[in-house]
Amino acid sequence: MAEYTINDLVNLSGVNRRNIYFYVQQGLLPPPEGAGLGARYGDEHLLRLRAIPRLRDRGLRLDEIRERLDGKNLRSIEAMLAEPPPQQPAARMREVETARRSPPQSLLRYRLAEGVELLVEASADAKARSEAAELIEAADRIFNRKTDHRQNGGK
Repeated sequence: MAEYTINDLVNLSGVNRRNIYFYVQQGLLPPPEGAGLGARYGDEHLLRLRAIPRLRDRGLRLDEIRERLDGKNLRSIEAMLAEPPPQQPAARMREVETARRSPPQSLLRYRLAEGVELLVEASADAKARSEAAELIEAADRIFNRKTDHRQNGGK
């Protein structure tokens, strides 16, 4: 088993010293052998430090990561790291890319019901606005009540 100083761990994992100490405090990493400048970390520390950002990228909170790593041995952590990252659907990736390239736009917001809103681009043509009006009428029938559809000025 390899032994690492805190500086070795920072350099090999890319995780800063402060976060390493925090992860130990939060139970994501076991405490090192020794203390202070004599503290030594092992392969398990390094693998866990590599696994934490991967699990964060999958949307897990730190408490969920702690549970996921709890009781895992080196082999199981290595297997976890070998798993391919989840793929975003291609359509979602295109949507994200388009959003990154699109200029900001003004939106008209219509409240259809509690927790339900319709957003219409302020630059929409007459046909789109007419269709939006039809949607609002249909929403009134669906929600079985009249709602106030005043525009919120794009807010």
